Amino acid sequence: MEKKEIKETKVRKVIRLREKDLRRVQKAIHEEWKKMMFGERFKAAIEVEEYLDDCTSRIVSGVIDLFSGNDPEDLDEAVDNLMRYLATDRFLSPGDAIMMLLNLKELIYSMFPNMSIDDYRKLDRIFYNLARLSFDRYAGIREEIFELRLMEKEKEKRMLERSIELALEDQEFYDNMRVE
Repeated sequence: MEKKEIKETKVRKVIRLREKDLRRVQKAIHEEWKKMMFGERFKAAIEVEEYLDDCTSRIVSGVIDLFSGNDPEDLDEAVDNLMRYLATDRFLSPGDAIMMLLNLKELIYSMFPNMSIDDYRKLDRIFYNLARLSFDRYAGIREEIFELRLMEKEKEKRMLERSIELALEDQEFYDNMRVE
């Protein structure tokens, strides 16, 4: 009699992700995401930490609202605030700034590995649109920063030109003085 090998297959239980599931772990998602973005040792001024805490928590809440089919109250403003902060970092590329946002998606996927394919796609669409919005905001803010720096350089240039003019006028005055 031949032995037949029976292959074991692991069946993954697929779950439908619900708003209450996301709301239940919302604070944990928010805290883990902040650690991913800034590290555990990140210490900024209290005002900056509060600013970042506010905008990141509103982004997490907004994503959950979008997933649930609700209209997020101030997701656009929260994304704008986060991108405004990230755009001031000269060492952070645009891709790195957007990846910080996409890390939130990966975090949610890791917390709910058995989500249905429909939920996965829904969440993917939400983050696709969020990444596009974030990039537009980031690029616009970087442009504003560049224009402000350019204006500052123009002012410095005008001040230097005026200083040179005054120095030349003084020199001309002293050159024309006769000592008798």
